[in-house]
Amino acid sequence: MRQKSYITIFTYILLLAGCMAIVLFIDKISRVGSPMGTADSSAQGELSTWEESSETDILEQEEDKTGQREETESGRRVWYTGRKEKKQDKNQEPETEPEEPKGPPKLILGTDLHYMSPKTTDYGPAFERFVAGDDGKVERYAPELLAAFLNEVIQEEPDALILSGDITVNGEKVSHQELAQKLTAVQEAGIQVLVIPGNHDINNPNAATYIGDVRESTDQVTAQEFYEIYHSFGYDQAASRDEYSLSYRYVIDDTHWLLMLDSCQYEPYNKVGGKIKEESYPWIREQYEEAEKAGAVLIPVAHHNLMGESRVYPTDCAIEGGEQLISILQEYHVPLYLSGHLHLQRIKKFMNEPGEPVDAPSVTEAVTASLAIAPCQYSVIQWREDDYMSYETRTVNVSAWAEEQRLTDENLLDFDNFSANLVKKVVLDQVYGTLNSVPDNMKEKMAVLYGQLNYEYCAGTPVERKEVTDTDGYQLWINTQKGNKYIPLIDKMIADLQGENNYWNNFPENVVITTDK
Repeated sequence: MRQKSYITIFTYILLLAGCMAIVLFIDKISRVGSPMGTADSSAQGELSTWEESSETDILEQEEDKTGQREETESGRRVWYTGRKEKKQDKNQEPETEPEEPKGPPKLILGTDLHYMSPKTTDYGPAFERFVAGDDGKVERYAPELLAAFLNEVIQEEPDALILSGDITVNGEKVSHQELAQKLTAVQEAGIQVLVIPGNHDINNPNAATYIGDVRESTDQVTAQEFYEIYHSFGYDQAASRDEYSLSYRYVIDDTHWLLMLDSCQYEPYNKVGGKIKEESYPWIREQYEEAEKAGAVLIPVAHHNLMGESRVYPTDCAIEGGEQLISILQEYHVPLYLSGHLHLQRIKKFMNEPGEPVDAPSVTEAVTASLAIAPCQYSVIQWREDDYMSYETRTVNVSAWAEEQRLTDENLLDFDNFSANLVKKVVLDQVYGTLNSVPDNMKEKMAVLYGQLNYEYCAGTPVERKEVTDTDGYQLWINTQKGNKYIPLIDKMIADLQGENNYWNNFPENVVITTDK
């Protein structure tokens, strides 16, 4: 009997243990199903501080994956779904922040920078001779001028910065490498840099250093090396590239494109004059056909000029055989061609052949002056909402930049006057030496007149003929220097400055010009 009692008690114990296990199992299932079942005590403490929310909201928060916990710096976990936005209906479009509409494109173009690395000179006697025989470039302050220019570009926030050739003084490899490094800051600011070569940049035998009293040849770059140095400034982003040259097409947006043309001759050796390779013309036409299909305007940019822009420098500036390029631009009604090379500010419209309608479309060329020569100008090209476009020049404000940098060099703090006086003096000294049979005081007046007129010529500033011809300096030229080569050059400069060279637009006459957006 006692044995049976033990068996009965043992059976009751087993039944009791089984019941307790079942209760624990059911409790565990119910906790797993709860929306807060997996929260630890610290998380529950955070949940208690939430704003009041309904049971439905809590269930929605659990369903949303954003309810995952994240660690704070203090190590506490925070549930970010507590302030989650109201869940939208499945059939409703998701609410998104409306993007601010982007305005029409704006470009900045700098040309003929002729950047000279400080590593190439100690600014001694050899450097001074180089500057004296040049055309007034501010090479002594090339790094500061470039820094001020790029600072303005970044502040202006254009869609792209275009550098249209002669970006180094004479193609020194170290100048190329240093310039490319400085351009990186512009792209890091979200502004695409677009580069093409000029006649100074590739296979240039004049690449040199100026140390002490010695000018010595230095490393130049080949076309392949030019690409390797600048590939991230336009070539990597190109929509199309010409296999025969360093030309490419860049897309600003769906309807605004740029045709970056390599107009230089550097194979097998460097030449000053420009020429588009014959093999490149089918590619150029193909780009304009693509633009026409897309309804896009394709603006060409090259280093060399499309037309003869200067009476003073009639050769080695316009592209050799450029009639073929002009024909394509006219056929596709291209409004504007951008170039440099000339070191003068010029705007000129191509004259249609006799017999063509007066209002027939005709391309205009805008030649931007050298950034390295006073008044150190660059250009701004901008489209309006109605897709008409404008071109205007601006001067780099080096003095303002120098003040911001807290520099103490007086030449930088008064850069406009310093750079203007430099170019005037360089030219004045070159002219002065050609004047014969007149006293020094007369030579001074004549040379000053020529230096001032040359400065206005570089800047593209309109002048009144009578204001020049009535001066003592001009009369001395006419009366004492018959046969001197500079007299016809004076008259040619005056003739070229009889018009607007710093601003252009293609607004129709019936369109109201307004800056309101």
